[in-house]
Amino acid sequence: MRKTARTFSVTVLVGLGVLLIASLALAQWGAIQSGADALRRAKEAEKQPAPAQQDPNAPMNLAQDPKKTTLSAATTFKNNARRFSFTIPAGWQQLGGDVQDERGVNFGKPGTTMGFSFHCTQMPPSFPAKSSVETSLKTAKEEITIGKLMSAKRRDDPPGPKPRVIGWEIVQTRKGGTGSHQSIIWQCYDGQNYYYNFNVVSHPDQFNLNRAEMEKVINSVKFEP
Repeated sequence: MRKTARTFSVTVLVGLGVLLIASLALAQWGAIQSGADALRRAKEAEKQPAPAQQDPNAPMNLAQDPKKTTLSAATTFKNNARRFSFTIPAGWQQLGGDVQDERGVNFGKPGTTMGFSFHCTQMPPSFPAKSSVETSLKTAKEEITIGKLMSAKRRDDPPGPKPRVIGWEIVQTRKGGTGSHQSIIWQCYDGQNYYYNFNVVSHPDQFNLNRAEMEKVINSVKFEP
């Protein structure tokens, strides 16, 4: 009886040993397989081209349009009927519209959020252009106090006692552009009561970076005396 018990115990121990060895073997095999899979994936990854560096502002930046001409140098455009001109820097594209059309034109610079546009329309002969400029400038200066504008100033062209146009210029804050844009806008009237709106715009996140170029564009707008 004792011999039988000893034999049974040995058998159980041997069986447990076999199971343990088998478990260890399976674990080792699994580790080997996992290592092999990881090595294979690493080699496959090496064959893939490195991802291109992404512009953090790319989602909002204007894309290059291969169908439109990119200005290779600063270019001056003139509206013959209304006798004004403006200069667009190199690297910009005309996105739409017609310089000769009162509905205006749109320019933009690929790789940025900068844009320039204008439009004009004739007001009725009785429209009080001078009062409109004075009232609008007064309102604009009040908007500085509530954080909607950075600055507001009178802007006639040409400066002096006999300007061809009278108007005012404002610079928006992020708040003034509702967080989506920030503009420098010149609005004015000529002797025939035509109203003009010239606007350079940028996303607020890029406004400080783009401001010098934006001011260069808006300051380039000139009316013939």
